[in-house]
Amino acid sequence: MNDRDELILDFNSIKSVQNAFEDSMKRLEKSIAESITNKQKLETIKNDMLNANKKFNEAKECLDNLKLKLRSTK
Repeated sequence: MNDRDELILDFNSIKSVQNAFEDSMKRLEKSIAESITNKQKLETIKNDMLNANKKFNEAKECLDNLKLKLRSTK
């Protein structure tokens, strides 16, 4: 093998490593974007659950008050 053949092989191996690196970076970027999206969705769900819990507690309090009124009218 001459020097030119070795340079071509080196270039091809470097190009192969570069392509593998770029593919890995794309997958990493996609994973990070999905993680951010999932975190935002979880935060939204958490807020929705907190609001639902607050409304449930208010409804429970209203029902308890209604029970007391019904008992007191008997």
